[in-house]
Amino acid sequence: MSKKRIRRNHSSLPKQVERDRQIRAKYQSRPSLQDLIASGDYETPIQQGDYLAVMELAVRIKARREQLQLSLTDLASRSGIDKGAISRLENGLVSNPTIGTLERIARSLKSRLKIELEDEAPVNARRK
Repeated sequence: MSKKRIRRNHSSLPKQVERDRQIRAKYQSRPSLQDLIASGDYETPIQQGDYLAVMELAVRIKARREQLQLSLTDLASRSGIDKGAISRLENGLVSNPTIGTLERIARSLKSRLKIELEDEAPVNARRK
């Protein structure tokens, strides 16, 4: 048994038609890199390893917050950082948080921020 397709006559107001045309025109062309940089919508790419480190830290922050049974609102009031900013950090939407922000969150979670310097690869492996 096949279903009949129902066609509806969608008549739009001229104002709506013009608005739709402008939206379509806006997205028909791709901006150049220079256009993106000038608009402020461009962020420099980060290396996958660096992104992974930030994501691991975000997961640990969220796990610690939940372990302490704190809501985002509780952590925001303790740290003085906006609830939305903390949520974006925990969900991996902030690719380059500042050390100051991470330090404030860590202190608010009764933790400390530990920063280490480690080699990318062993010295012997780089000579080959």
